Amino acid sequence: MGATNWSALTRMPVKAYHYELDTCFREGQDEVQEAFGDRQEEVLHRSALMLVKPDGMATGKLGVIRDFLGTHNFSIIGAELFRFNRHTGRELWRHQHTLASLDRLAVNDIVLQAGPTLLLLLRRFGDHPEPATVHLSSLKGKADMSQQTPDSLRGVLQRPNRLCSMIHCADEPADLVRELNLLMDPAPRHRLLGRLREGVSSPADEDLLDHVLHSGEFGNVTLDRDGAVRRIRHTVRERATEHPDLAAAAGRIEAWLEGTERGELLPWREFTRVLKSLDIKVDVWDMAIVGSSHIVEDEPGAIKVIGNPRSGSWLA
Repeated sequence: MGATNWSALTRMPVKAYHYELDTCFREGQDEVQEAFGDRQEEVLHRSALMLVKPDGMATGKLGVIRDFLGTHNFSIIGAELFRFNRHTGRELWRHQHTLASLDRLAVNDIVLQAGPTLLLLLRRFGDHPEPATVHLSSLKGKADMSQQTPDSLRGVLQRPNRLCSMIHCADEPADLVRELNLLMDPAPRHRLLGRLREGVSSPADEDLLDHVLHSGEFGNVTLDRDGAVRRIRHTVRERATEHPDLAAAAGRIEAWLEGTERGELLPWREFTRVLKSLDIKVDVWDMAIVGSSHIVEDEPGAIKVIGNPRSGSWLA
């Protein structure tokens, strides 16, 4: 692998420090150099990576996302379905989940593993001083719900809470390089690098997007916290009626769920252990929305090893 021009990949010294030793970045950078040659900086400047996460897929958000992207001069040039597992979910946010509570990690596992994720590679058209990754991250909007603007992509998607965020975007060119390598096996990865090099989608990409949009396989879920609580309570009560020996465990679940109506948080890992002891079937999206709505998300005083790029850092 040749020398890395970090100034074209990130404006965060802490990211360069960690990525220089990161196996996925190192391998990805070598593949990018081979695929793009002396066009590497130009291709990466115009390219972005987005994930439509399982909650975004289940609720049918691709159409809204594609319209938003088109309005802002982005087009989809590559697409691939994949599934997160426990390890890829943790590795993708390795440097950010240093502040996450253990309950948040557990809920995040449920959300990420509830269904397929759609990886989108994007090409931005027109001139812009910032890399496409940075530009798209600013259009995405703030992670903090209180700072989210209605015209941001997160605002347009109407996400229900911080953890059911529907989408993820690579923040800088360095993140695109790392995340494409981390999430894709060699064959789809090299196919997608070709799409970035050429700047246009293939018939296979268009067929996949058409399937997601029109097959009826996606878009049948509504993330309704109140409805989820009602359904879980109903199932728990039925179970306790059928098996009186489970009444104590069922009562604990009922009490915890009643507490959420008063704004109380759930002790998530204990809650799920007791629920599992009832041996009942609960819809995965009901678990996802209840968990993501009622937990302590971050450890007090903890920090991200790598945060977000400073606004305007690429314009300096």
